[in-house]
Amino acid sequence: MQGAIKGARILAAAAATSRTARPVFGRASRAAYTTSLISHTSAGKQLLKPRRQLSTTAPAGQHAHGVAATTATSSEPSASSLVTGQEVHGFVVEDVQIVSELKLKAIRLRHQKTGAEWLHIDRDDSNNVFSVGFNTSVSDSTGVPHILEHTTLCGSSKYPVRDPFFKMLNRSMSTFMNAWTAHDYTQYPFSTQNAKDYENLQNVYLDAVFQPSLREVDFRQEGWRLERSDPTDTASSWQFKGVVYNEMKGAFSDAGSLFATRAEQQMFPGTTYQYVSGGDPAFIPDLTHAQLVEFHRTRYHPSNARIYSYGNFQLAPQLERVGEVISTYERITPATVPMDVKPFGEKL
Repeated sequence: MQGAIKGARILAAAAATSRTARPVFGRASRAAYTTSLISHTSAGKQLLKPRRQLSTTAPAGQHAHGVAATTATSSEPSASSLVTGQEVHGFVVEDVQIVSELKLKAIRLRHQKTGAEWLHIDRDDSNNVFSVGFNTSVSDSTGVPHILEHTTLCGSSKYPVRDPFFKMLNRSMSTFMNAWTAHDYTQYPFSTQNAKDYENLQNVYLDAVFQPSLREVDFRQEGWRLERSDPTDTASSWQFKGVVYNEMKGAFSDAGSLFATRAEQQMFPGTTYQYVSGGDPAFIPDLTHAQLVEFHRTRYHPSNARIYSYGNFQLAPQLERVGEVISTYERITPATVPMDVKPFGEKL
């Protein structure tokens, strides 16, 4: 629980970015390959009109920040009243801790049907955060979790438009939107002060991770493809291209980044950490679209999910919305990759 609370503090700090300031995207460490949602498209790119218009306007009679929109009904408990063992919309409260010095209540829940874990930080803060993440440890350096992270943001079942996240940039009142891939996990967080906006973004994020389109054309754009150096000349040489492929070529061209990557690979043999989760340009072309789809099927599952929320919006409506999405799944045993480092060499 303490480790979870520490992670919650990090997410809460990230979400505190001012909406008026230009967002800064980057790696939290050399182990994290952060993907800026804004970098997915070039300047001046024409965006398709979305099929579904999302509203950030609260109905008449509700406050501008939309707090009234998230008020639980009289039959539903508030987050502050939850106790261990209580069941709400299919989630069971497993642990409750009050951290008085931070003026918060940490509530750990588990979905009964799928085993999905949820940490909610109940605190009187209007900047509310939501995040869904998955264990995406790897056994090769093709960059499958990194490419999957990009590709999930290229349209989904409910929002079958190109880059739905970019459609939200000029429709949303969010204070933070991003996604990133680290050595052994992938995470999709956002924050906002508007309740209707929170609900909209939550719907978009959940549909993106659980029901992405995963079209092969998007895999070719975001992952890797072969192109003529001069598209108008069929006699010109072939070149590898792709958003992630080019991104990782840039990362590997930095001497410090390359040194850190190779050092980690030597220090953690036989584990997921000996591979490059972001993708090694020498191995990225080994990845196929079918392997990407299979990785999503086994990793982006509620049984492998870790959900996080923070702020003063009511928890019960969130549990109900998320529960409706993940209750269609059956519990599985998530795929695992060795993470324990075996001692090597002789002790001095």
